Amino acid sequence: MAGIMARRILQILPELRSSSILQVKNTQHHLPLCWNSHAVLEQITAPRTSVNQPSLHTKDHLGLWYRLNPEVLKQLYSLGGIPKKYVVQSTTFNETCLMVREPALTVIDLIKRSNLSLPPNKFMLYGRDGAGKSLSLTHILHYLAEDGWLLIHLPVPSQWRRNVKEVVPSSSVPGRFDHPLQAAVWLQHFRSQNSELMKTLQLKTSMTYTWTRRESTEAGSPLMALVEQGINRARFASDSIMALTTEIKKYATDGRCKVAVVVDGINTFYCPDSLYRREDRTIVEPDNFTLFQAFSQLFQSDWKNGVVVGTIDRLVNDAERRESHLPRYLLRRKGWEKLDPFIPIPVNDYNNLEMESAINYYIDRHWLQTVNGSSEQGRKELAALSGCNPLMLMKVCNAL
Repeated sequence: MAGIMARRILQILPELRSSSILQVKNTQHHLPLCWNSHAVLEQITAPRTSVNQPSLHTKDHLGLWYRLNPEVLKQLYSLGGIPKKYVVQSTTFNETCLMVREPALTVIDLIKRSNLSLPPNKFMLYGRDGAGKSLSLTHILHYLAEDGWLLIHLPVPSQWRRNVKEVVPSSSVPGRFDHPLQAAVWLQHFRSQNSELMKTLQLKTSMTYTWTRRESTEAGSPLMALVEQGINRARFASDSIMALTTEIKKYATDGRCKVAVVVDGINTFYCPDSLYRREDRTIVEPDNFTLFQAFSQLFQSDWKNGVVVGTIDRLVNDAERRESHLPRYLLRRKGWEKLDPFIPIPVNDYNNLEMESAINYYIDRHWLQTVNGSSEQGRKELAALSGCNPLMLMKVCNAL
């Protein structure tokens, strides 16, 4: 049987060599498929860069992939910041890589040139669903951490409007509502991202915070004491965040630190209602959540030594307001006026270079294994089926 199969392969090999399916265009980032003397298909390698520091990325790196080290992943993204579907795919690939794209490079360059003595510059990424807004934000966040910014990172604030299982009335402010467990998780996220930097900054509380008759955080305590209080006592986690953001805003204005507020889906702060209802069945507006109050103050222009970077996501809005992906529509009048002035940064679907790079990366990771899929005709079909949309390309390649 083995001899018969071998003879059959030798018979069809000349036909395969001359087949147009295997004639692939050779470009800068595209290595051709070819057959060697042992009839083995050579591996296409992904266009990578060894420069893993976002601060060193330039336009020469556009379309190239860079690898996130496990230490960076653990520090910055262990509790959120990378889309779940991308995390699953990265686990399958046994590595987490990001493509260097123009929107992220544009924001990084603008941050480098920002005048921190003025109110914070605001950069808002917008685009179609699946175009790569969140992953561009992941790239930017990596740069900010590397450059010594204190991070106020909100990976999924829309869940505070939609997940109503753990909302309780505030014990400190009548009419306000807290998210005890979700607030405690966010404080863990803050600690993971900023613990080493906070040791260097040595920021301390400017006033005494009283939690109960027996519990208080004295003035002059390390600022991380507020974080630990909220983590250990989830009941006070929302109030701890309010105190923490107020203190950080003050220290940034005083020039003690530079603060980056990074929000994925910032338009959720300007949606008119939530899924939580009071006892009388009236809907609680997001402005009545302690977490929304705590972070919204950082979107204002009354402080300095900071930047605000956010994405404007259509899916964050309520179902009846998703007709457009443009900022003015999704932010509504309220969000537009609150964030004004800001710099809109469009995130488009893949261009030809990025499309070739993505397909080569999938081939390199053995995610796209069919010969037809890697051919020139197959690449055209993948572009047509996905519309060159990164998320759609990932879904289309799942079955190949």
